[in-house]
Amino acid sequence: MRCLLAFVAVFAVVTPQAASAADRLKPLRTLVYTIVYSAQDRNDEHISGFNSGGNGPGTPGNVITRVSDSGDNGTLTVNVVAATPDGGLVVDAAFDGKSTQQPALRVAIFPDGRLSTPPDAVLSPAAAYLLPLLARGLVADRQIELGATWSQPVAAPAKGATTFRVMLVDGDKATLKIAGSVSVRGTRGYDETDAGTAVYDTEKLAPVSYDLVVTMRHAVAEQYVTSSARLTAKLVSDSFGAK
Repeated sequence: MRCLLAFVAVFAVVTPQAASAADRLKPLRTLVYTIVYSAQDRNDEHISGFNSGGNGPGTPGNVITRVSDSGDNGTLTVNVVAATPDGGLVVDAAFDGKSTQQPALRVAIFPDGRLSTPPDAVLSPAAAYLLPLLARGLVADRQIELGATWSQPVAAPAKGATTFRVMLVDGDKATLKIAGSVSVRGTRGYDETDAGTAVYDTEKLAPVSYDLVVTMRHAVAEQYVTSSARLTAKLVSDSFGAK
């Protein structure tokens, strides 16, 4: 509890509303990633025994399928503005894409990878998927060797966990296989599975590259929605240790 309160206090100090002077400070670290993101939504809707025009009977149990594609390429810039002794980070994350832009948004990254943003803020997919890998607790106090495995449970009320497995170690670089599952019940519930591979710098505590596939399913009335997304990220600049 003491660590959590300390982290929240630091987050409050560096929010724009609390300390504009802090915003003028040079970031502790700046990471820049190139991002390629693609997504597809598939909507399967069960229709009644009448056709959509209402002019006559249809075939009971028919399913109408609608598919939509989206995606973007761009750059994710992460400025680290604060770090706490218990492993927390506060960052400003901005995404500059060909079709979408997200101005710098302040995000708290907890040691276990949970993210906290200002109320009503919406993170870009690039930031939402990549920032948890910057959590300083990801490999803390772990023996990074071939075959090492550990899991991180998701935050309540969701159920599930993310499992990490070391597939290769090459100096300070470790290749991690990442598999996650999340289940949320209720009217806005969904089931999500994640499968990814990351090359992680165990000295600088940041992913060098990341390839992630996410599948999410949820039901709304007579509609069954499946969303699939793929994110690839590559680190192109890191001020940490730069001369």
